[in-house]
Amino acid sequence: MDDNTAEKRNETIAALNAALAGLENGEDLSRFTGGHGFMSRRFEFEWSEPALEIDFRLPYARILADEETQADDAAEIGAAIRMAILLLTVEGMKTDGADGTVVSVWVDENGAGYSIRDAQGELVDSANDWSGLVHRLESALPEGEENLSVIWP
Repeated sequence: MDDNTAEKRNETIAALNAALAGLENGEDLSRFTGGHGFMSRRFEFEWSEPALEIDFRLPYARILADEETQADDAAEIGAAIRMAILLLTVEGMKTDGADGTVVSVWVDENGAGYSIRDAQGELVDSANDWSGLVHRLESALPEGEENLSVIWP
């Protein structure tokens, strides 16, 4: 991993942390959003490097939706931001070089999922939810890692 990738990853993690704090404080997301209009705004986050691919696209700030739907949207975006932070952090902790494994993670209004492929492109694991991936990522964290916790809505 080169210094530019590590620096970009750290800057992105900081921006995601700031976005999460703002979201939890009821502030409008100023980054990581796309779309326009009352019902078509979206939280959008993409990341691509050889071992990690992230594609998150969730409804955001649907003004015409009821309060419960808006709260559910915010909770899903919060979970997606936490997942992105976790993925980027674990990827940044790797010190053994690239083994060719590729982790792809996605979420949109239709659901969430992940796949893990080995260096030959063979599917190692996949699911249409993140529970198995969260378990794998928690297992990858070093013993005593206290700076990172996985909290889901």
